[in-house]
Amino acid sequence: MSDVELKFPVVAHQRLIVEAAKRDDAATKAAFAGFDLVESVTESRASAGGKYIAFALSVRLKDREEMARFDATVATVPGLKMCL
Repeated sequence: MSDVELKFPVVAHQRLIVEAAKRDDAATKAAFAGFDLVESVTESRASAGGKYIAFALSVRLKDREEMARFDATVATVPGLKMCL
């Protein structure tokens, strides 16, 4: 693996996979209110069985500290299964 250094600011595109039964759209959107969203939190699709919902968002991060804060915020999303 090569040593690649991020150049800030950087725009990160995220897809959040959330358990449909535990989703809380208002809490999820509120969690990211303090960030510079390039594309707001939007529902993108449901799994074939309807057990999971995918949300997409894009955020501009100004430095590593903000990136760490963003990562910690992602972990607070209700029903989060994974982040891609």
